Amino acid sequence: MPAWQARRVARQTHRLSKAAAIWVDQQVAHRTTCGPLIVDRFVAQAIATYDPEEHEDREDQSVAGWDVTLTHPDPTDFLGTSHLDATGDTLVLKELYDHVCGIAHQLYLDGDNSPLGVRKIKALGILTGQPTTTGNATVKIYARVEAHDLEPDTLAVGEVEKLGTATLTKIRDWVGHHQVVVQPVLNMARRDAIDSHDPPTWMRDLVHLRDDHCIFPRCHIDARSCDLDHTTPYDQHGPPGQTRPDNLAALCRRHHRAKTTGRWQYWRTPDGDYQWHGPYGTTYLVTDRGTQRV
Repeated sequence: MPAWQARRVARQTHRLSKAAAIWVDQQVAHRTTCGPLIVDRFVAQAIATYDPEEHEDREDQSVAGWDVTLTHPDPTDFLGTSHLDATGDTLVLKELYDHVCGIAHQLYLDGDNSPLGVRKIKALGILTGQPTTTGNATVKIYARVEAHDLEPDTLAVGEVEKLGTATLTKIRDWVGHHQVVVQPVLNMARRDAIDSHDPPTWMRDLVHLRDDHCIFPRCHIDARSCDLDHTTPYDQHGPPGQTRPDNLAALCRRHHRAKTTGRWQYWRTPDGDYQWHGPYGTTYLVTDRGTQRV
């Protein structure tokens, strides 16, 4: 590990308990690459896991900063454009944002060719004064908790995909105020194949959970925000069973394009890792421990 990364890990873990710092060290030690984003995630998880009471206190204290503010520019700079800023409950704001994006997309389908940002503002105007035809917006987050932590009066934490760690108290509060869908247990060993191009829901979830993030070298975009790429390109005239978990991988849109144009090529190794070959003769191996140059 480069010295600057080691110093950063030391600074980040200095305020942790000994057990929490040891846990972070164990997570970092076996990785071939460990950038600031990964270390920050490990430290945040250690804080929540080894001192959930403090994490819950911080969640409660953060409520004091909730606010919605509207800022107008100075009169000499005013052009009919102002700034609205909101800080508050994550699910409430995410639900509002997803609803705004849904209306903005419907406006596009209805023929509005304005830029996306302009359509989002129009969507806010619709929400404040007009009924919509987009239906009820559904906010989606994925929270994973251990079954034994669901016992009453248990002070524990769960992982919320894309967001971070939250106490079970916070997750229960979200559950109590929103419609919840409990997903069935997913068999990660399934290898079923289908003949169509698009994978079914269970297969998408399996690949998302397996890859966790974009499998391009050193890319950490969450898998649920990625496309699912056929490692061996799908051929509509090809053999059956081309769409299966071991022929799918999570790629963000940018790196999906890089692969599709042929500038980058990759294949899945027998161990489940991904080996990439770049345009200048570079080769990388992407594993669950990080990226290493071969």
